[in-house]
Amino acid sequence: MARFFKRNWMWMIMTATVVVAGPLLARSSGEVARQRTLDTLTEIMELVQKQTPEPPAPRQLTHATIQGMLHTLDPHSNYMDESEFRLLREEQKGSFFGIGAIIQQHDQGIAIISPMKGGPAERMGIRSGDIIKEIDGASTEGMTSNAALQKLRGEKGTLVEVAVQRAGIADLLRFSIPRAEVPTNSVYYSFMLNPTTGFILIKDFGETTSEEFERAVASLKKQGMKQLILDLRNNGGGVLDAAIGICRQLLGPDQLIVSQKGRDGREENQTRTSKGAQLDPFPLTILINRGSASASEIVTGAVQDHDRGLVVGQTSWGKGLVQSLLTINRSRGLALTTARYYTPSGRSIQRDYSHGLDDYYNPEDEKDAKPQGPAFKTDLNRTVYGGGGINPDYPVTVPKLNEFMISLRFQHSAFFRFAVHEKEHFGIKPGQHADDVVMARFRAWALDQKLTISDKDWEANHDIMQEQISIEMQNVAYGIEAGFKIQCEKDPVILRALELMPEAETLLHKKQLLSRGAPATVGTTL
Repeated sequence: MARFFKRNWMWMIMTATVVVAGPLLARSSGEVARQRTLDTLTEIMELVQKQTPEPPAPRQLTHATIQGMLHTLDPHSNYMDESEFRLLREEQKGSFFGIGAIIQQHDQGIAIISPMKGGPAERMGIRSGDIIKEIDGASTEGMTSNAALQKLRGEKGTLVEVAVQRAGIADLLRFSIPRAEVPTNSVYYSFMLNPTTGFILIKDFGETTSEEFERAVASLKKQGMKQLILDLRNNGGGVLDAAIGICRQLLGPDQLIVSQKGRDGREENQTRTSKGAQLDPFPLTILINRGSASASEIVTGAVQDHDRGLVVGQTSWGKGLVQSLLTINRSRGLALTTARYYTPSGRSIQRDYSHGLDDYYNPEDEKDAKPQGPAFKTDLNRTVYGGGGINPDYPVTVPKLNEFMISLRFQHSAFFRFAVHEKEHFGIKPGQHADDVVMARFRAWALDQKLTISDKDWEANHDIMQEQISIEMQNVAYGIEAGFKIQCEKDPVILRALELMPEAETLLHKKQLLSRGAPATVGTTL
């Protein structure tokens, strides 16, 4: 989790302009103290350069010094070098130039999980299951997914040379792939779970998220949607305006979305919905977990405080700090915390970070997560709590993989590799699940790969292995949305949200009565 939040730059971002004033004739005592501090820092950096056996590069030293300073402020202020800043801007804008493929670091190397339909990689013949062994002549051995991503992206129209290893072929296959624009849609999945229930998963919040969401809702309504599950699990946040845009579609007219307060609670800024018409209301449930942060919590907090829908899952991350994105020399960035945000009921959901970053980046297990802050009231007089993230209306415990499954899935990539083998030798039908015949082939394949599966492990984990194989079979044959639909069939959080739809409909009805002036008090403690 720590690495995810340090490397995932999807903070809640505001734009800001930095103006540098001219020199003053007289220097205050504070300015003198700051100059002494700068002199000390300069002297130490010079000593490090002169005295250490292996002097660090000046750029490396500067980067580490800035990050160390920022991390004394809060966990989210962050300095980005050229490559990091470029990736952030690409994510926010919703597109980049690359080969159009989803990659993942596996034990065998950088694996192609799925080429994007119609993208450069697919057009050139790249397949799911290919292992990238070289990028522009450089070996990918030991390379992380992030490092490979930076090498695969580049200027539009430029070529990237990729060598892949494909199952059943001894020699490496070499491709010259022209980089092209690849959309990074925030609305990752949008489909009907059943004849009346739509499902939308938003993976982050970028400049196009609000428009993508509006189009997705319109499309689902044409397919018969009467109620919606909005999945914000593992959505680390993003652009503040995108979260506001979603809220303006979901909430009623002239409702408070979020307020921001600067240093010492001064300069409060409130953002509200318009006084005009919103989307036609429909029963709504929102799914969250510990990976839901920042802009995700803005949307969830506003929906919960205004009783617009039910929240299901696990307690969210708890990030109530706002970063302004400051551009440094046009190519680097500084995400500096400049304010706190508050949900419509007035609660701050920022989790405590005074005990150090280790505790902050590795929060307690979900079963121990309890409301930590003061109580507040929703529009229908339900009790909610500030501090420590947003607590779901209905908590759902998600089973964790045991060590045996972790080893097969992550250390050996067994299910993914077997799915590639299954596709090459037997073919895979749309929506196909792994039956007893496929499971028998998997056990024989695992034995051939020298993967030890005892009779006890086989019996204890048979069902979850069968599910994982079914998901990976659809992933490699028809793309990751096909695999995700298989996953949804047994997802305990989604199943619970479906069960709660009648209650979400009742909540919506009571809220509509309240907006018309009728009494509709609920008074539930969350």
